[in-house]
Amino acid sequence: MKVSIEKVESYDLKKIEKTLEKICDSLGFWQSISNAKTVLIKPNLLGPFKPEKAVTTHPIVLEALIGLLKKRGKEIWIGDSPGGSTSVQHVYNETGIAEIANKYEIDLVNFSEGGIVKKQAGEIEFPITKHFWQADAVINVAKLKTHSLMYYTGAVKNMYGVIPGLKKSDYHRLYPDYKDFTKVLTALHSITYPKITLNILDGIWGMEGEGPSAGMPRKFSLLAVSNSAAALDCSVSAMLGFKQNQLTYIYNALEIEDLKTEDIEPDKKWKEFRFANVKIKKVSALIKLITYSPKFLKNIFRKLYIYHPAFSKNCKRCMVCVNSCPVKALTLTKEDKVPQIDVKKCIKCMCCHELCPYSAVYIKKSFLAKILIRS
Repeated sequence: MKVSIEKVESYDLKKIEKTLEKICDSLGFWQSISNAKTVLIKPNLLGPFKPEKAVTTHPIVLEALIGLLKKRGKEIWIGDSPGGSTSVQHVYNETGIAEIANKYEIDLVNFSEGGIVKKQAGEIEFPITKHFWQADAVINVAKLKTHSLMYYTGAVKNMYGVIPGLKKSDYHRLYPDYKDFTKVLTALHSITYPKITLNILDGIWGMEGEGPSAGMPRKFSLLAVSNSAAALDCSVSAMLGFKQNQLTYIYNALEIEDLKTEDIEPDKKWKEFRFANVKIKKVSALIKLITYSPKFLKNIFRKLYIYHPAFSKNCKRCMVCVNSCPVKALTLTKEDKVPQIDVKKCIKCMCCHELCPYSAVYIKKSFLAKILIRS
């Protein structure tokens, strides 16, 4: 499996566009999407961070890709579901994505709108945005970062964003440590990877230390592309100094794709390359405590880690949230001042929060959830 890696020193639009053109041609990508009408680009838009923070996919990388797709007459969507309860539009604005979308008349899709498709993998069920399934082709454009729980986050973990809203936080509650959360990422990869047409990793500037958002920007001068998310991550994570036993979920993903490490073919000049002194990981004391706690303590953690949508006095009883809830978890009778929520039905997709025209929906959190969920 080919992994193409190029040295790119800065966010120079023409340089990146030329590089992507060449790589995609060598991988046969343009031919593979010749019959695709709609292409969904899935960047890493973790939250409302400026591009220079190196938390999110840089808009210039997306602009280069958009230009190449436009030349081939494709209808382009860009979408993601950020962490926490921040408005998707606010994230698009802060990350520079909205400006690029306006410039090229690109549709920005909100994964908390438009419905979900439930998919099962083993014991785990995932609500995945319908936009992911409706596109003819999906391009995964990830960000190179170290990660405080999973060591490394790149192409494989970037697809976690196809799960809308705070449901992503629910899996952290149910599967709170590295070993358990590996099951989640492995299961999700088994569902999503056949739909991914191309994987791109923005490592021109990345993050080291306490990623995915609290680390320090670092210039890696790296742009990596592959048809396989797992092969791409295996190659790049090795360059950062990670060992195979630290990245179980990525090597599980490799097995799911029916690949072995010896099948991976990075460019020769990068095969033995290692970045110097990468600050790999600083795990919080709370995560360490959860990871090494006995099962009964993890069960207590799950019970105390509570959050769900709630409604303020700003509610005008307009019924938008009730009518839009994909799992019908909300009801509103004549006697109710605000909608009533069935927390057992609620999948925390935050569709109600996104669509409320009166800003009446907020997230009610337990003390532990306030610590762990960024608003």
